[in-house]
Amino acid sequence: MSIAFTSILPICLLIALGTVLNQKNFLPAAFFKQLNRLGFYVLLPALLFHSISNADANSIAPGLRIGMLLCGCSLAVALVGWLAAKALKLPLAGCRALAQAAMRGNLAFSGLPIVLFTFGADSEIALLAILSLTPAIPFFNLLAVLILTPYESAPQGRVIRNTVLGVAGNPLVISCLLGILALTLQLKIPAPLQRTVKTLGEAALPCALLSLGAALSFSTLKTKFYPALIAAMLKTLLMPLLGFSVLLISATADHATLLTAMIFLASPTAVTSYVMAEQMGADKELAAAAVTLSTICAMPVTAIILYLLARG
Repeated sequence: MSIAFTSILPICLLIALGTVLNQKNFLPAAFFKQLNRLGFYVLLPALLFHSISNADANSIAPGLRIGMLLCGCSLAVALVGWLAAKALKLPLAGCRALAQAAMRGNLAFSGLPIVLFTFGADSEIALLAILSLTPAIPFFNLLAVLILTPYESAPQGRVIRNTVLGVAGNPLVISCLLGILALTLQLKIPAPLQRTVKTLGEAALPCALLSLGAALSFSTLKTKFYPALIAAMLKTLLMPLLGFSVLLISATADHATLLTAMIFLASPTAVTSYVMAEQMGADKELAAAAVTLSTICAMPVTAIILYLLARG
């Protein structure tokens, strides 16, 4: 219980601090948007590249397998989310928003901080978590675009082109691939550059959590509570249960793989899902409510996962 408490509480406090700073207008809203941009384009890529390039090459395959598990579970839960939205008789914009919210985990800004806070940046579990982002992040982006695209009004050629360009230009994907390349080729990076990249990466986690807290919106909960709650339950409960079942049936996962996968599978809905829902004409209020509710639900679920598995 002490592991769960000491890992989850700092994350909750940083998220809450970001929420309070934003709601009290201590800093302008534009600041948090730019902070999120800095984390996405500079700080998190630096963290991912440094961790992978200095890792053990034997961890690449297990990390990628975890990423593939995340992809498979997200696809299955997206389908369940779409069927649930249809059962609720939501309009198409709501169906798209609910299905995306149910499948798209906040891996880099929520799941990864929990891993690093709990086990440290140099641990085997941290490396597995970072490597699993390589297939998961591009797949999440691709699946999100496919779900959110209003095919009745959008040219399919443009959709495919924008999707491919968006995935190829994702800085988190690029940093993971560059890190794997540097590790595979055993490139010797100059010490001053190594320290610079490492220092930037150390700033990624607090900035990511503050940005996440500032992005939470409670104003949409009254009108979108029930569909958002369903999305949150699918994301934080069904997805980890599904992933655990797969790992249990396969009987090939070691303790580090199981723990890494479960933390990521239980991560809340990504804030990016709201941004994409807004840009692509889906129900942005439902998306925002799902982000908030799933973030609240994910914390006790993750605490239980750590309590049950982190002792092994």
